[in-house]
Amino acid sequence: MRQVFHGLVLFLAAVLSAAAWAGSFQVSPVNPRLSSLQPVSALTVRNTGDAPTVIQVEALAWSQSGGIDTYTPAPEILASPPIFTLPKGGTQVVRVGSRQPPDAQVERSYRLFLREIPPPAKPDFKGLRMALRISLPLFIQPDTPAAPELKWLASTDSGHVLVRVTNQGRGHARLSAFKLLADATGQQLPMSGETVYVLPGATHEWRVDAKVASGTHLRLIAEAETGTMQTDMVVAGR
Repeated sequence: MRQVFHGLVLFLAAVLSAAAWAGSFQVSPVNPRLSSLQPVSALTVRNTGDAPTVIQVEALAWSQSGGIDTYTPAPEILASPPIFTLPKGGTQVVRVGSRQPPDAQVERSYRLFLREIPPPAKPDFKGLRMALRISLPLFIQPDTPAAPELKWLASTDSGHVLVRVTNQGRGHARLSAFKLLADATGQQLPMSGETVYVLPGATHEWRVDAKVASGTHLRLIAEAETGTMQTDMVVAGR
């Protein structure tokens, strides 16, 4: 099983002592998908902590605008059970489905948030309380095959390089392990290697701290779900 840590929610009760409460759990698989052929996906949640824990599951619709992730309520997505208690070392199967059929053409994107609900603090507790939150992408495949179609652009801006990608396809792109090279010299520019999702119709932009003249040829290498991808760009001026 893999642990996916999307965010850590901190509850500060006091800082007068070193006492702390923290839970831990794992979820698999980490990439659930739904389709007409697979209307329900099953997640297995396991308590790896040393005490019972309560887990709440919430599904939110996921969109992107201006490179910002936006989440809105998604009552059409059902998770059963939506809240449950796991004993130490225990497991729970959570089934996820949609009230709405898949779109005919375009993939639909959601996020599943699994949150620990901390137990009530004891009257004499003073310290740091931490609750784990795990976020998983959930994609509903359309009835016709959908794939990303990425358009890359590079430009200069006040001593920086701006690299922009727009997904003109009907499916998401998951990109990671970026390498940006000045093609003539092979110099690697300091581009973040952090994993990025680009949803259909969305744009993502990186600001690279490097001085590159317009007309410079760049080569971008990254890992996608289909394997290693490579694209060549010519830096445009502004």
